[in-house]
Amino acid sequence: MVVRIVSNVLRLAVLFNLITGIIFWTGNADPLQIVHIILGIIAVLALWTLGIMQGIYGGSFGVALASFLVGFLLALVGLFQKNWLPTNHWIIQVIHLVLGLAVIGMGEMMAGRYKRLTAKSAA
Repeated sequence: MVVRIVSNVLRLAVLFNLITGIIFWTGNADPLQIVHIILGIIAVLALWTLGIMQGIYGGSFGVALASFLVGFLLALVGLFQKNWLPTNHWIIQVIHLVLGLAVIGMGEMMAGRYKRLTAKSAA
C-alpha cells in the first residue's frame, strides 16, 4: 500500500517536473521555479522511500544505495546548476534531465522489485 502511494507520488512529481522543465528551456516558467524545486525534493524523497522499503524487505542493498546516490545527485545538480557556469548551460540542463529520468526509472524498478518480493513471501 505505501509503495503504491509513494510510487504514484513519484510519477506525478516527475511528470510535472518534466513539463515545467521543458517550459523552463523555452524561458517561460520563471514563476513556477519554486514549485519545480519543491516537487523535485518530493520526487527525491519518494525515491529514497522506495529505496528504504526495497532494502528493508530483502531487496538489493546496492539498488537501495544507488537510489540515494542518484537522488542526491539530482538534488545537487538541480539546486546548484545556475552557479556552475556563467550561463545556465545546456550541458548542465541535460545532465539534470538525465538524472530526473533515472529517478523515475529507478523508482519504477524498485516498486516492481518490492512487489515481487512481497508476492514471493506471501505465497
